[in-house]
Amino acid sequence: MDRRQADAGHHRLKRWLAGAALLSALPGAAFAQEADTKGVFSLTVENDSLSSGADRNYTSGIRLGYVSPAERVPDWLQGAGGFTRAFSNSEPDFWGFAVGQSIFTPEDINAVPAPADQHPYAGWLYMQVSVGAEEDRNDGRAPRFLDTYELELGIVGPSALGEEAQRGIHQWLGAPDPQGWDSQLEDEVAFAVSFDRRWRAARVFGDYFGGLEADLTPSAGASLGTLRTEARVGVAARIGQRIDSDYGPPRVRPSLSGVEHFRGGPLSWSLFAGVQGRAVAHNLFLDGNTFEDSASVERNPFVLDMQTGFSLSAGSVRLAYTYVWRTEEFETQPTRQDFGALSLSFRL
Repeated sequence: MDRRQADAGHHRLKRWLAGAALLSALPGAAFAQEADTKGVFSLTVENDSLSSGADRNYTSGIRLGYVSPAERVPDWLQGAGGFTRAFSNSEPDFWGFAVGQSIFTPEDINAVPAPADQHPYAGWLYMQVSVGAEEDRNDGRAPRFLDTYELELGIVGPSALGEEAQRGIHQWLGAPDPQGWDSQLEDEVAFAVSFDRRWRAARVFGDYFGGLEADLTPSAGASLGTLRTEARVGVAARIGQRIDSDYGPPRVRPSLSGVEHFRGGPLSWSLFAGVQGRAVAHNLFLDGNTFEDSASVERNPFVLDMQTGFSLSAGSVRLAYTYVWRTEEFETQPTRQDFGALSLSFRL
């Protein structure tokens, strides 16, 4: 083979290798682009029937939420950039909207009137608007934290339709009819503004454990308003594969939660456990109505949530289950509470 033939062979080999590298990069590039152009819808259901099955205290929560694709914040929310630049060193990266209903009952749902030393009956019908901002990194590395800013606004009382929802479900299931709803909290419009930060920390990549990954996600936040006023800190530990595809599954406040966003694509799964402590200065569902007399109980100032569960996603679908163990929220509460949470999310 002469020199010209050798040079031609080298050029063909270089072109082939460059083409192969380009083709191998296309799926990842397409996936990254797709992850930025699809929003996520999530349905989250929390209920004591998903664990112990006993109606008491926080008995049910349902939440339908949506988060936008990356960098798709509408004009009417662009003003939030002043907060996110100051606290998160970033413009808003996405926005979210959710509607939901939560139901609270005493442990003895057959008593009339409802027992004065047990959790008051209450329904809560609400909407949430939020923006999310990840730290901007100029060195090409992944963001170290995600910040969420949220406004929750709704109504507590008969107009929240908690009685109708619980009685309808109990009738459908053949369960006992709750008798004490006449003593529920009165109608009141309430709100809370919240800030939460979630860090990605102590990440261990799969190269060391045959494809398994692990991480810790510390979190801290606070809420202020007529609905609830509290400060909270927590941490979640995860092990699985492709666990960086999300920050954990969405939940109903005030639970230790993730967000709707997840990447989709190849199979991703994780087993997780977490704990969150809350210092509670106000809780409308325990303290009673703000402007008139109502049922109330003596609130505990510190509450601890412990949770464990799994998350599984493939393609454009994610399923997660969480078991929650919550310490006593008021002084006359005889035992801690447990409940389960199911979340189903779709990238559309």
